[in-house]
Amino acid sequence: MKNKVLIVLAVIAGVIILKSCGEPYSGAKETVDEFMEEIIEGEGRDALKYLYPAYRDDLARSFKLPVQFTEMKPSEVLACVLSTMGRNIDEVEIKKAIAVNPNTANVVVKVEDKDGIEKFFSFTVIKEGERWYIAKIENYVPQTEK
Repeated sequence: MKNKVLIVLAVIAGVIILKSCGEPYSGAKETVDEFMEEIIEGEGRDALKYLYPAYRDDLARSFKLPVQFTEMKPSEVLACVLSTMGRNIDEVEIKKAIAVNPNTANVVVKVEDKDGIEKFFSFTVIKEGERWYIAKIENYVPQTEK
């Protein structure tokens, strides 16, 4: 009886170990998923924490608003933009994640808006320490089968 219990425990432990080794980029998928959830919920300020600091700063700098119109910091403007983006999103689906190397993954996401228009985005996600950060977001054109 003890042997059977030990065998069952060993099998369970093996499955857990294989599952954790099988997807080294699962943290990258989680980061993208949580980022998109924050946007959908209109929480742009919380979404910022998933962006790699240099990428976040580059995005924030791209907003050129005259000081007389706003006294917000560029990162606050970016947070507002992210918050409003989610209003038109109906559905988000992670289509695939590909490990580039142990510290980099590409995550492809399909976003459907409330009008039924689908758009695809490629997220480059990098691992720094124990955390994954979004380092780049680009349009993605899915390959069609011939």
